[in-house]
Amino acid sequence: MASKYEGPGAEPETESGAGAVSPLYKSGEQRSISPAERLDDWSSMATGAFAANTIRAWKADWEIFSEYCRTHGLQSIPAAAKAVREFVFECLSNQKKPATIRRYVSTIGRAHRAANVADPTATEIVRLSLKEMSRTVPARQTQARGLVWREIAEFLEFDARHLRDIRDRALVTVAYDTMCRREELVNLRIDDIADSGDGSGSVLIRRSKTDKVGDGATAYLSPLTMRLVSAWFQASMLKSGPVFARVVGRNGLGEQLTAQTVTAVLRKVGQWIGLPPEEWKRISGHSARVGAAQDLLALNIDMASVMQAGRWKDTRMPMRYGERVLAARGGMARAAKVQERV
Repeated sequence: MASKYEGPGAEPETESGAGAVSPLYKSGEQRSISPAERLDDWSSMATGAFAANTIRAWKADWEIFSEYCRTHGLQSIPAAAKAVREFVFECLSNQKKPATIRRYVSTIGRAHRAANVADPTATEIVRLSLKEMSRTVPARQTQARGLVWREIAEFLEFDARHLRDIRDRALVTVAYDTMCRREELVNLRIDDIADSGDGSGSVLIRRSKTDKVGDGATAYLSPLTMRLVSAWFQASMLKSGPVFARVVGRNGLGEQLTAQTVTAVLRKVGQWIGLPPEEWKRISGHSARVGAAQDLLALNIDMASVMQAGRWKDTRMPMRYGERVLAARGGMARAAKVQERV
């Protein structure tokens, strides 16, 4: 998390001040390490401890706050609690979502803890600003549009004309079966796919958002998905490495597929089956995961099995994804049928 520390008052803190640091000896002379230097040191060490996407997100968030401080002549580290509060409300005025602002504040707090200086986000001033934000702006996030199996099956009815089409058919069904997030999907490895002997198979997901230490999890692959994956391997002649690669031109292969391409492929599904623009534009790289959760709940699969399939640690997200399905078969819906309120 590069510090970009350019605010006023950049002199290193001394041992007499708050957040004093141990001296660094260099060429026989004693000096203090500035908060900016400590943050840079922490950023270097964190690279191997956190996922690359997490590090990129922190750096992007910190740069947004640093730019705000530069623009307003404020110190970014250590930052004053009042500066963070004003940053929160500027973000709101710029139509930032509450979840995004909370993430920014979390990153600011992490940067201060990493630099071993007082954390302004732990103050009552900042807590009150977040409470005020929550009362002012609805916290509910817009959910990605799910791609349910009925829609994916409609997409599969189209003939695969090129190598890219063959890959996309395999990608969409693997995304649905495994309920992988897009980063997990592009990191699947060919060597981690196993044939179960009955036409179905499984794949090892080596690391996921909820699996920080890399214990791994095994996901099911249907016989249909295994056939489509096999067709992709045969057409591309891939034998090792990532399951999905970029297609260059008609038949050329490039590097490992990017997470952004997953979103483009899933949106293509929506376009091919004729969804209106306002619908397919809401499709994200998680849409197959959302749709699979909705299908499982609609089929009355128990919540424990849904959580296992999607590798969730609690019920919050699957219930959010399937809230309309659950409402349609909830207590009031059943009562309406019994009471003949039709």
